[in-house]
Amino acid sequence: MAAIARITAFAKTTRLAPCPPRTMATSTTSTKPDWSPEKYLRFEAPRGRPINDLISFLSRSGLSQPQRIIDLGSGPGNSTIALKKQWPGAQITGVELSPAMVTAASEKNGGEGIDYQAGDVKDFIASPDTDLIFSNAVFHWLRSSERIATIVQHLKRLKPGGLLAFQVPDNFAEPSHRLMRDTAYHSPGPWAKYFMGQDQKPELDPIESVGTWYNSLKPHCESVEIWHTTYHHILEGHEAIVKWFETTGLKPYLDLLEQDEAAKKAFLEQYVRGLKREYPTLADGRVVLHFPRLFVVGFRGKA
Repeated sequence: MAAIARITAFAKTTRLAPCPPRTMATSTTSTKPDWSPEKYLRFEAPRGRPINDLISFLSRSGLSQPQRIIDLGSGPGNSTIALKKQWPGAQITGVELSPAMVTAASEKNGGEGIDYQAGDVKDFIASPDTDLIFSNAVFHWLRSSERIATIVQHLKRLKPGGLLAFQVPDNFAEPSHRLMRDTAYHSPGPWAKYFMGQDQKPELDPIESVGTWYNSLKPHCESVEIWHTTYHHILEGHEAIVKWFETTGLKPYLDLLEQDEAAKKAFLEQYVRGLKREYPTLADGRVVLHFPRLFVVGFRGKA
């Protein structure tokens, strides 16, 4: 990772993934299909890289022996396990909205200093002895009107000297996500009627600028670190991009088509045609998925 200057750093690095072998949406309701831990973990290794990068930064930033850690949007537990590996003496609670994710994580990783509970990141209140609130790929699911306000509330509840650290995908403008919107709203097909007049649009709001994050969080922090990393994931083909996003960014679109298999199939076929235009095939048939992510760490003062 590029070197990061204290307070206002904004470093952009690029990484090349080796050839390959949400987590939580607070807008999900009981009428929508639940998340699939199995499908999410099909890309466990590349999805885990930003988790490990953020933990590595925290371990170099004076967070030596945290006793109480909250993992907001813990999904199937991969982030919680990574935190436990780094700080084995900590008591860690994973908070997750999806019942399927909570069950999968609890069955696989519960006990020995780790517990999981159902909860919404907007409503969860950490105990006042919390040293670290950690979140991997969750806050982008909040609408822009509530995203920063929610994070500020979590910051204000941290113990003196505590940290809040999170990363969010920053791919609203990437071809993968632009094509989701173009296919849904601007391409004719049997899916089009399902995207007309939606009060809650399936696309997520763009991530705020670095300056907005800094100005919003600094009044509640002794210091703020911000950086941006673009990962380059080598995937097996264009259909693999679909599999990557069907459990994340594509899921709200597919949920709207859940009762019409023909429309969903046609929607995905049109989406893949767009992917083939935007993502050139490599010499061995694979494709590169460019995936930018924003990292933010807020350090609460000890006073």
